[in-house]
Amino acid sequence: MKKSTANQRIQQLGLDILPKKAVVVSFDGEDVSANGGLLLAAQAEKATGLLKGAAERLSDHRTQSLIKHNNFEQVAQRVYQIIAGFAAADDSDFLRFDPVLKAAVGRNPLSGDDLASQPTQSRLENNRSFKELYSLSKWLVEYYIESHQKPPKKIVLDFDGSAIETFGVQLNAFYRSGPYKKFMYFPLFVFDENGALLVAALRPGDHGEVQLALPVLKRLVKMLRKAWPKVEIVVRADGAFTNNELYKWLDNNSVKYTLGIKHNNALLAKTRFCRADAITKFKRKYAQPEFLGKPGKKQKIKRMKEIRAIPRRTDRLEAERQFNGRRARAFGDLRYKADSWDRVRRVIARCDYTDSGLEVRYIVTNIENVVARLVYENIYCKRALCEMWIKNVKETRCERMSCSQFKANAFRLLLHALAYILIYQVQQRLPERTSIAQFQRNFINIAVRVQENRHTVHFRISQSYHAAKTFRTCSKRLGAESLIAA
Repeated sequence: MKKSTANQRIQQLGLDILPKKAVVVSFDGEDVSANGGLLLAAQAEKATGLLKGAAERLSDHRTQSLIKHNNFEQVAQRVYQIIAGFAAADDSDFLRFDPVLKAAVGRNPLSGDDLASQPTQSRLENNRSFKELYSLSKWLVEYYIESHQKPPKKIVLDFDGSAIETFGVQLNAFYRSGPYKKFMYFPLFVFDENGALLVAALRPGDHGEVQLALPVLKRLVKMLRKAWPKVEIVVRADGAFTNNELYKWLDNNSVKYTLGIKHNNALLAKTRFCRADAITKFKRKYAQPEFLGKPGKKQKIKRMKEIRAIPRRTDRLEAERQFNGRRARAFGDLRYKADSWDRVRRVIARCDYTDSGLEVRYIVTNIENVVARLVYENIYCKRALCEMWIKNVKETRCERMSCSQFKANAFRLLLHALAYILIYQVQQRLPERTSIAQFQRNFINIAVRVQENRHTVHFRISQSYHAAKTFRTCSKRLGAESLIAA
């Protein structure tokens, strides 16, 4: 039996907290880890080869005979640390001894050599080139294609950007006013309709949405159509992606789209009958609106407080439903050409009239022969899920863009993207998908005791573990075998 690596490095403590018995604290317990669920992530990597493929895209100019930690071990160690909730390179200094992390990377948990420390991980980040970052970004798309057993008939791509605040003097981290009002990076994310991540590209803080979106879209569509020539591609995005060059390329390359468009006076004039129809419907059904103007806003807040003060839950939910249900909706379907556009395009106007007044939203689309309501509600509105998926990526703590160089921060974002994709692969085998914070709490941060002998490594999870059955089912779906208990 392999002896425990634990030893009495720190002297015992005596605590005076019980009246009749002495309390002794020692630091020589058995080998344990608080990240037992990383074994599940490691099994997912074994089944999918995500991190192995990523490591193969990175060059290694070190003297091979002197290497203690190869690219795969360093990438895997860092991604597993992110999954466990330790996003900083500094965390490697104490997690490099973690037996479960060592096993996940492929080393013996107790007798194996320790993993890479912070300086080694920092060199991994800072030695990357733009060519390697591009290759790694292509791998995310290649992996997405490989993960499909058969060609899909249709793919919906959700484009969106998100602000990542910076606190140092990082390269290309600029101050941005408007709704942001902070120094930031502005990464671009692309998901499919199920939440699978295809693109995580770091952009300087002063970049607009379309500046990198169009080049990314061109390469993305090229790779998808090369793999699946008959696939139908639909692009969704909000009004920040208003750009004639983007529309023109989508139209000329037979890519469907539903994109938000900004309000202007010309659209306002063209939708006057739609707006009037929404107002008429509301007044016919509910009479006059209740919360117009500043006095109405105060009345609305007062009414919301009254609803939330209802003691009984069912009554509270019913009052909330009735409060939000006072709405009349009308759709306008028109042909419109802005001065900067090269052609006339279909624009759909959604006009909602509520107790607070009129709300209008416009989308531009090249989807024909589908009624306006279905295009808006069944296609465009579902892009709201993209905000939740970006939130899940940020739950991996990808906001820690603290490297001084832009390339290092871009590589760090890709590491977080790999962590998100690996978690996504595990969640696909779970009964229901949860947020990453819940996933870490229920399936990653699990206490486990580690024992190692000549032929076997035994990880013992407490019999009171609440998600043991789900953990076992997910592991089997990832290729684990059932063994007869000793």
